[in-house]
Formats: sequence, structure tokens, C-alpha cells
Amino acid sequence: MQIMSGKDITTDKVTCLIYGTPGMGKTTLLGTLPGKTLIIDIDRGTSVLAGCENVDIVRISEDLHELRELMTMLNAKCEYQNVALDSVSEFERAMLAYYGRKGNNNGVPDQASYLRTDYKIIDWCRLFRTLPCNVIFTAWETQKEVIAVTGEKYTQARPMIRKDNAENICGLCDIVGRLMINSQDGTRYVCLEGSQTIVAKDRLFKRKNCKFEEVIGG
Repeated sequence: MQIMSGKDITTDKVTCLIYGTPGMGKTTLLGTLPGKTLIIDIDRGTSVLAGCENVDIVRISEDLHELRELMTMLNAKCEYQNVALDSVSEFERAMLAYYGRKGNNNGVPDQASYLRTDYKIIDWCRLFRTLPCNVIFTAWETQKEVIAVTGEKYTQARPMIRKDNAENICGLCDIVGRLMINSQDGTRYVCLEGSQTIVAKDRLFKRKNCKFEEVIGG
């Protein structure tokens, strides 16, 4: 057991989740992160990064078996400053499809498939956090109607992940941001300030927003 003093704690790596509507440019912007980045391409959208020299891409087979081998390799020797899973929304769907194919419900995920996926996806996110580098999850965006304890109804932007999974993964991340477009000049930025209508946080640097390429820095 190691007991640390708060004054000795340093922020040497960051785990973050960035979400936005499809086509917003999440994958493109992964190529702007400082340092060398490995993108685990789950949703096959990395063709937009053609010619990007600071990015390596690995495409995992549909059964996801290669992911365990990749994680073992990265934990043993990681030459990347950033590892990105693009995207956790499709990762969840791929996992559900895999368990559905293995089940006895004509390929359709049953209740057991959902329970296994719920457990496994959180376990995988914890494993990603053990990597000796920054970890970036991307996700698609969904809009959810929320009813406050006062009875007030409002629409909330959040990552497109099953409800409990979304809350657990957001809890595991240091930074959760929504990719948005500035209506005045058309530039993209990351909203990091949570509210009733947006799921977001920055517990490390306490920022309200930032440029995407600065999301892992203070």
C-alpha cells in the first residue's frame, strides 16, 4: 500500500471523453493532439486522417479479440503520448452484436448480452486508464429528456452510450467535453462546463471550454 501526500500528486496523464454529433469532426481533430497518437478505429472513420504523420491507426476485428493483445502490448511498451478509442459508442454496439451472435436468440442481443456488455465495457475503460499515456474516448451525441426533482423537463446533450454505462464512463474520466461549433466564426471548440442541458466536466483544470487540441493540457 502506498500513501501519498497531496502535494506530491502530479497530472502526468489524462483520461477524457469527447462527444459530438456524427460528422462534427471528432476523428479529424484527434490528429491535432500534441505528440504521437494511436487511434483504435472501431467505427472505421479514420480515412479522414490520410497523410497525418503523427497518427498511427489500428483496426480491430469484429470479434474484438485483438484488443486484449493490443492492450497487453501497450502496457508492456507504449511509444505513444495519446491512445484514442474511436468511438466508445460503436464499441458498445460491436460488443452487443458479438454477444448476440454467440447467443441463442438468432443473433439478436438478449438480456444476458446487455448485462455482459454493461460489465465488460466499464472493465475495458478501467483497463484503458492503466495505460502510461493520455487516453481519449470519443462518442456520438444523443439528446435525452430529463425530469428534475422539481418536475421541470429539459433536454440534455450526453454521450450516446447506454445510460448506466454513460454515467460510469463519465465518472471514470478526468475530462468530459461536448464538441461544439462557434456560431460567430465557425470554429470548433470543446465545452467543459456541465449544466442541466450538457453533460461535461473538467476536474483537473477547471476550464469552461477549450480548443480540441488543448483538451489534454491545462
